[in-house]
Amino acid sequence: MVNHKTQREIRRGHQNMTSINFEKATFAVVSAGLRGVIAILLSVFTLFYLFPTSLAMVRGHRTGLVFTINFLFGWTVIGWIVSLVIAFGETVQPQNITIVQVVDSDRLKGE
Repeated sequence: MVNHKTQREIRRGHQNMTSINFEKATFAVVSAGLRGVIAILLSVFTLFYLFPTSLAMVRGHRTGLVFTINFLFGWTVIGWIVSLVIAFGETVQPQNITIVQVVDSDRLKGE
């Protein structure tokens, strides 16, 4: 036979379990929302951080150089600004160079 004290302890234990489960569920919802916010902020930060590299890619500029400076030194802010300046700089167009060999006509005659 269960006395009244035991029944009260059972009820109190049930209430404690309910409040613990509610707290866990609330924490799970908040942490899921917080994880979403952190993911969005991290994505925006990454896009902003790599902006000089993407600009260099769009402009057909020296992407390797800009990415290297941006990735390795962008966190110093000065490195980010340097990579942005390089990305905004003039694009280097490949130049066609024609090499013409001049042959001395006297040499051909066998002087």
